[in-house]
Amino acid sequence: MTGRIDGKVETGVFWGVLFGKQKCLACFGIVSLVMPLWAAEFRVEESSEVALKNAIEESRQSPGTDRILLPAGTIRLTETLVLTRADDGLTIAAADPTQPCWVSGSTLLGADAWMRVAGDDRPLWRASIPGDWPDTRSLFFEGKSLPRARSRGYVQLAEPPESMPYRVRRAIDQQHLYLPREALDAIPDFAGAEMRLVPKYPWVTQLLPMTKIDREHGLVWSEVPGTYPMTPPAFGQFPEGSLWIENMLPVLDEPGEWVFDPATRTVTLWPPDGKAPGDRVAVPRLTELLRIEGEADESNLEDHPAKGIAIRGITFAHANAYAWEKDKTGWGLQHDWEMYDRPTAMVRLRYAENCHLERCRFVNAGSAGLRLDLHCRGNHVRRCEFTHLGGVGILLAGYGMGFKDVNRDNIIADNHISHVGEVWWHSPGIFVWQSGHNRIVHNRLHDLPYTAIVVSTRSQLDVSGVKESSKTVRWDETTFHLESRGRTWEDREPLLHGRENEVGWNDISRVMEVMGDGNGIYISGTGAGNRVHHNFIHDVIAPNMNAAIRCDDDQNEVTLDHNVIARVCGEGFIWKGRCDILNNLIYALRSRTPDGGRTEHARGFLVLSGAPVEGSVVKHNIFVGTEPRYQILYEHDEPWMKGGRKQPAVRLASCEADENLYWNPANPGWAKTFFEEQRARGVERNSVFADPHLESPKTNDFSFPGDSPAAKLGIESIDVSAVGPRPDSKE
Repeated sequence: MTGRIDGKVETGVFWGVLFGKQKCLACFGIVSLVMPLWAAEFRVEESSEVALKNAIEESRQSPGTDRILLPAGTIRLTETLVLTRADDGLTIAAADPTQPCWVSGSTLLGADAWMRVAGDDRPLWRASIPGDWPDTRSLFFEGKSLPRARSRGYVQLAEPPESMPYRVRRAIDQQHLYLPREALDAIPDFAGAEMRLVPKYPWVTQLLPMTKIDREHGLVWSEVPGTYPMTPPAFGQFPEGSLWIENMLPVLDEPGEWVFDPATRTVTLWPPDGKAPGDRVAVPRLTELLRIEGEADESNLEDHPAKGIAIRGITFAHANAYAWEKDKTGWGLQHDWEMYDRPTAMVRLRYAENCHLERCRFVNAGSAGLRLDLHCRGNHVRRCEFTHLGGVGILLAGYGMGFKDVNRDNIIADNHISHVGEVWWHSPGIFVWQSGHNRIVHNRLHDLPYTAIVVSTRSQLDVSGVKESSKTVRWDETTFHLESRGRTWEDREPLLHGRENEVGWNDISRVMEVMGDGNGIYISGTGAGNRVHHNFIHDVIAPNMNAAIRCDDDQNEVTLDHNVIARVCGEGFIWKGRCDILNNLIYALRSRTPDGGRTEHARGFLVLSGAPVEGSVVKHNIFVGTEPRYQILYEHDEPWMKGGRKQPAVRLASCEADENLYWNPANPGWAKTFFEEQRARGVERNSVFADPHLESPKTNDFSFPGDSPAAKLGIESIDVSAVGPRPDSKE
């Protein structure tokens, strides 16, 4: 049966037939067709919030309704749309997949809302924002995101100025920093300003209010604490600075920039084309547009999820950026790359099973794209696009350390993710936290400010709740477990649920374009059995890139196999525990960027820089260097110091390392010393230095003939043509 629904409520009655039984259904609109109840649908004829809500409510009142079809056009929401267990089995889809169907979190400002700012040489226009709307943290012009006004880059001081009396000095910490004198001289008024900075550890962006300022000495206090002390970055290359001042009229100096004044609740805009804004500007009302949500049952470790809801062919856009919250210390995920159980994304699944998002677009928003929170199991995200977002593309975030393992068995496949993290630069493309048994496959990720794919837990065991992720821990469950067993990784592994994920056939390029110490794929501090395979990580020219694939601190039992790494500035594999490195190919790591600058990390194709790697297997890999001096291996040959503590030696010889192929046409003696040292220790005895005869690595054909020395070692050729999103016929 098909019903038509528009904004006006008109009641009619029609009949459906199911197995010879008749059922009377009330609906809005006109009946155009009678169909079996299992295929019942409503067509929404008007692109409006009221019409969509009416359709959802009517579907709840009409048993058998399983589909709502939306028309081409834009539905502008003023409050979050929530689908619940009452909507189990419902599909919301575009009526015509060839026509754009948008759901927007913004409201257009009319031409009469704008007034030209008098007495200013800049072509500025100003509009008032209603008091019941949220603070404007994003703005859209003709559907596209506009950048907020931002100063040029500065470098925050590393210590208080010498001229500052000791009685008024404050140490630099998570809430205090010192501006350089040049910033104080250039900016006369900091009212309403926020500071964007890369702090001591350059793997996070901090965006904080400038609550109080001592202009004489440059001391800034923020009521919202950051993640790390706000000194300059301890390492990394940031040639344009590590501190910027945003959201002030004095730095509104380019077309397309804007400022929101929270005191007067006005937006001031320099239109991109210099003309009157007209009705081309949209102001976001929401961060979260759609939530699919069941019910939690914390006491019994069981929930009652919403099930079987599908969203197909819809574009979600124009959501507000989220602000870091002052009471969220300890509630961040890993290094505060996201927040635990918060409405930071346009679409959010929370207590949901077997739901599908297919062929949707998440575009032009200050928020993240999609979150799967807490209990999310068996959900599919397929053939979606995530681009020009303020936060992460896709986040899977389960419960904190404990026994509740219900964020799992999801599929993230055939998606296209680019240009995310435009507000929060540390945002991964795909972030899997305390979530396991997922398939992250056949995605294309590129043009990202930080890491492409993260799988982690990394929670600090701090009952005070001050350290990173410590408040996410389910302490009632965790404390007893730790006291009865211990705190080693093996002891904690049953509580670490980011296990047995499959990360494969992903196409990753041009990542790490802004931040420091990131990677192509990163796994850290989580459960066992993760497999990273058949990924193609290539053409990364960022100077701050660390490793193509990195198994970082507190991580064991990861298998890295059949991956191809080519033309990457940075290092090959880093691992700090018991992991297997099997049948991979690394080609042409770079110690210099294409413009001749040095890379921050160029220690080796294989980097052993942390915990002992005893028990790892390193076999059947191909390592091809094109720079004569780029090292094969970095290891701690002798005990070493970290944080004032003596650490054990970390050596490749503690692994089962053999039957690998090394080649460097620029240096015939590249592997000579390496082989001598390793063979003396009993490893790499059957490995060879020989040309593998790769077919055409410059055009990404890394195959080799049957008589290649690689084939004789038992190494399998890797075909990268299968990575990335698949044609429909091959899914």
